[in-house]
Amino acid sequence: MVARSRMGGPWSRAQRVARAFQDAGHEVTLAWGDDGNCADPVAPTLEIPVPSPLGLPEAIARHTFPLASRLGLMGRKPVHSFEEVLWLTGALDERYTRAAVDILRAHMRAARPDVVYSEFSLAAVIAARVEGIPCVGSASQPTTASYASNPRKSAGIRRLLREMGMPAPASSLTILEGMRRRFIPSCPTLEPHPEERAVYCGFLDEPPALVPTPRDCALIYLGAGSVPAGVAVRAGRELAEAASCDVYVAGVSEAVHAVGDHEVTCTPRCDFAELLPRARVFVHHGGQNSMMDSLSYEVPQVIVPGRVFERQFNAEAVENARCGLTVRASKPTLIARAARTLVDEPALTSGIRGVRAELSSLGGGARIVREVEKLIS
Repeated sequence: MVARSRMGGPWSRAQRVARAFQDAGHEVTLAWGDDGNCADPVAPTLEIPVPSPLGLPEAIARHTFPLASRLGLMGRKPVHSFEEVLWLTGALDERYTRAAVDILRAHMRAARPDVVYSEFSLAAVIAARVEGIPCVGSASQPTTASYASNPRKSAGIRRLLREMGMPAPASSLTILEGMRRRFIPSCPTLEPHPEERAVYCGFLDEPPALVPTPRDCALIYLGAGSVPAGVAVRAGRELAEAASCDVYVAGVSEAVHAVGDHEVTCTPRCDFAELLPRARVFVHHGGQNSMMDSLSYEVPQVIVPGRVFERQFNAEAVENARCGLTVRASKPTLIARAARTLVDEPALTSGIRGVRAELSSLGGGARIVREVEKLIS
């Protein structure tokens, strides 16, 4: 899945899956787009087009959406289903899908891969089906049509499928659900109702070894566009005072603020693998990768999901599993108060170790490879 908006999750997961197949001795090609997210590919690449948000002309979308993200305007619009995410990013636009499918089909005819893995790419699933190549891919409960959908957004996809002589389901999400296997990078505790043909695989990579490290800081990452950068910075200042520690705020302009004896370091990007072992608490937007990173380092998490369905699902799952707390309103004082509560009340995060062990036991990327090898043998 490629998109003009900043979203590191799909590319990160695709890279991890590609590396797992390479480690097992398979050749891999990564389909990628020049969207600002796809960097440092671990395998040879095939370039595919990047959709324009809402299907708008590229010249308009390229300037409008980054501005909306910086101002936090995107977070004001409720997003009720993954079908709406695909529509917002332009992935349901008929012209875009046709162009992406044509490029993917041409590559498949030339290379004849044994299997296609879709990281939430409709074009990849459609192209593989037309070319008669087995298709598998990533899955999650909140991205299924039974969880939530908006078929009105998929009219263009239905026209394209009918033109290609393929079944045209009401919801585009049904296309993803038709893959031969779907792999959930989670566990039954966090996603208790798997779909048909779904396989839990837990952490995609082996979780890090946990060594005794002073927990001397807090980390904030509230995503791109969901929350204005100023809110994230103010939350960092209030958290530094409430938790009496240094705070790192990622995804904002570079700056350093003194708060008493502590500092709030603001940065566009940070090394989560360096900071999470030191973190007392991780405040984030509820993205899948952020949630899993927090669990892999056994860090209590405060989730600020905003009005996005999947993040709300993740936040509820984390709270029910006693791994963190949810803050529904993106207000700095509420965020800092919830983080301080987690630090002061260990019982609220008593489930972290058990969930981490469950995720670690499910096989990760190696499990995906084994299942695919069985499927195509």
